[in-house]
Amino acid sequence: MGRFHARVIELEEGQLMVTIVDEEALGAKAVDPERGLVIDVKRDFYAGTLIDDEEVERLLEEATILILVGARIVRKAIDLGLAHPGSILKIGNLEYTQVYKITY
Repeated sequence: MGRFHARVIELEEGQLMVTIVDEEALGAKAVDPERGLVIDVKRDFYAGTLIDDEEVERLLEEATILILVGARIVRKAIDLGLAHPGSILKIGNLEYTQVYKITY
């Protein structure tokens, strides 16, 4: 199993935004000209601490906002019930999703 790059950003009112990208997807760019979609997994935004499966599961559970790029991290979010397979955006060979956890 590969590792992941993660960035944790503390937002207002206790919100925690976490970006997680499959290590092998960092620096990739995919274009879907038919739908007019581009995803550019830029190092200056997505590069962060390299983490393993145990740490990634902790971050997935703790975050209130998730930005996920790559087949492995997207599959993990689906397996944990955090993302629905129908919410996954596939652009070229990259998978992408965002998760917003709403609490009352």
